[in-house]
Parts: sequence; structure tokens; C-alpha cells
Amino acid sequence: MGGVLVAFAIIGVAIGVGYLSARFRLVTVEQGPVLNRVAFYIFSPALLFSVLARTSAEKLISPVLFVVIASSLATAVLFFVVSRLFFRRGVAATTLGVTSSTYLNSNNIGLPVSVFVIGDINYFAPLLMLQLVVFLPIILVVLQMSTHKGSSLIKTLRSTILNPLIVATVLGLVVSLLGLTVPDFILQPMETLGAAAVPVLLFSYGVSLFGQRVFHRHGDRPVSITAIVLKSVVMPAIAYVLAEFVLRLSPHQVFAAVILACLPTAQNIFTYASVYKTEVYAVRDVVFFTTLFSLPIMFILAALLSA
Repeated sequence: MGGVLVAFAIIGVAIGVGYLSARFRLVTVEQGPVLNRVAFYIFSPALLFSVLARTSAEKLISPVLFVVIASSLATAVLFFVVSRLFFRRGVAATTLGVTSSTYLNSNNIGLPVSVFVIGDINYFAPLLMLQLVVFLPIILVVLQMSTHKGSSLIKTLRSTILNPLIVATVLGLVVSLLGLTVPDFILQPMETLGAAAVPVLLFSYGVSLFGQRVFHRHGDRPVSITAIVLKSVVMPAIAYVLAEFVLRLSPHQVFAAVILACLPTAQNIFTYASVYKTEVYAVRDVVFFTTLFSLPIMFILAALLSA
């Protein structure tokens, strides 16, 4: 438990420093996305490649991935049923509700949590690739077909496939699967750049929290609350039941699956809601509150699972 406590202290301090930096105007909220882009396009891909390139292929195939995906799909079905019974929204709104209940923030929070709390990003990398390569294109196709709004679907899908995190993950997986050896003059610079990924991500995330306002009068509060509860409580609970009682995984795998299931809703879901002009305020509230609740919930679950 001591190691987990230190991990959460590191995450909390880094986020807090980012928030206070914005609060006292050392940086502005508008500068946060710049830091995030640097981490997204440079530091995080370097980290993923350098770690995966040194990882044996068998470590990347884990039942933890199945548990997280299965709990996501079960949670998606629950939101769909509740939506059909009580909310009766259109296809686009329902899709965004399902997505905001299940789609994990794999970059800003997922990567730091994997490094510090779980202590292994090999569970995280395949999940990241599945989300971006499989689930995200499906979500975008449904939104595009149901609204006929926003940018070109082909252009959006192309940018998704060429996402630097995906490119780095695929390259790292190829090196791992083929058993190749990357020369030190390539790998060590990647490791040096990758070392900056987690601190910058956490700092920029803290900056983004300053000045947030929630529950806009034009938002749909019942939809938001439903998605928040499903993402923050129900999905981790399903993951625990599957990992502990159905698959009977090792304690560390149970811990990894539950912590990954606790990750908050990805911030880019709000971007898609804005582009397609659907459930904008509801999705924004889900992103904010699941992000706010995720670390305390993870800490409590880590204490219980480590006891």
C-alpha cells in the first residue's frame, strides 16, 4: 500500500502544481492545450515506443484487456437500456451518452496511472490501440451518419489512424513481436523524451481544471448523472466481478483491471460532441465529474484491493 500511496502523491502533487500555476497565472488555461499537444505528439509516443520495444510479446496479451473491454461493453448496454426507457434520445445523442459512459481517458490520466499506480504500461498499450483503432472509428461513423455534420469522415478516420500514439504503439508492437533489437542511439533518446510525458500530462491536466463551470442550464442533468454513475461506479464494479469471480485473475491483474476501468471519460469525447453539436453540455459535465471523482475512487479501491 505504501507504493500506491506514493504513486497517488506524485499524481496529486503534479496535478495540484498545474492547477496552482493557472490559479496564480504562472501559465494561462489557454496555454494548457499547448503543453498537452507537446506531450501528445512527442513525449507520449516516445514513451510508448521505448517501453513496448523492450517488452516481450507475450506480456502484451493479458486477460486484463478482456476484462476492461467486457466491462465497457456491459456498461454501454446499461446506458442504452436506460436511455431507451427514460431519455428517448436520437442516435447521435445516445451514441455520445454510451461513449461518455465507457470511453476511457487513456492519455492524460491513463498513461500516468499505468506508470505510477499499476506500475506497468503493458496492460495499457493494447487498450489504447483498441480504443483508437477499433472503437473510435465506429463512434465517428455513427455520429457522421446520424447527423451529417462536422468535418469529412474520411479525413477524421485518416487522422485517427495516423494518430502518433497509434503509430508509436504499432511500431513498438512490431519490434516486440519480431524480436528486433533497437540500437541504443535510437532507443535512449526515445527514453529520454518519454520520461517527460507523464509530468507534462499531469501538469497540463491540472491547468485545465482551473475555472471549470458545470451543469449549464442548457445541459441534460439526468443524462449526465446517469453517465457519471455508470462510468465512475458501475464499470469498475463490473470489472471487479469479472476479474475476481469469473476469470479468477491474480491479485495484481484484478487490481490493474479495476484501476483501468476507473479511468475517467476521455476529454476528446467533448470535442466530438461539440463538432457534431449534440449533448455538448451533458458530455462536458460527464468529462469533468468523472475526472474529478476518478483519483479518489482509485485511491479507495487501491486501499481495499491492497489490504
